[in-house]
Amino acid sequence: MRVFTSILFLFSILFFTGCEGPSLGGKNVHKEYFTNGTLRSEFIMTDKTKKNGTLKKYGTDGKLTSIVKIKNGVKSGTEIMYDTQGRVLMRTPYVNGVKHGNQTVYYPNQTVLAIIPYRYDRKNGIAVKYFPDGSVQQKARFKNDKIVN
Repeated sequence: MRVFTSILFLFSILFFTGCEGPSLGGKNVHKEYFTNGTLRSEFIMTDKTKKNGTLKKYGTDGKLTSIVKIKNGVKSGTEIMYDTQGRVLMRTPYVNGVKHGNQTVYYPNQTVLAIIPYRYDRKNGIAVKYFPDGSVQQKARFKNDKIVN
């Protein structure tokens, strides 16, 4: 009887863990593809709600174009966008699905091109554009997405 119980226990563990679908290190992964068959995006879920995890997007060439954490179905944390060489193009902070914080845009050599302040998904504050050498090229004050004096 003890052997039967042990076998039944092992079988149930294998059965229930084997029915989750494709996984990556114990996490579920939802993938979408371009019509040419290359991977378009993958959502690596961290729980069974299918609303939390990491979203990765790819170009038609198969290279990573962006990565961002998803919490409760919306962007949360910093979204990082990449060029075709794998260099960071932009970092955009999100809170509860809206841009909130300083968005940073980069030159190909990874020096800062611009810093744009966001509050509740709107440009608010002083945005600064830089020359490639790091010196300030231009400043603009924004309020609710509009330039003000």
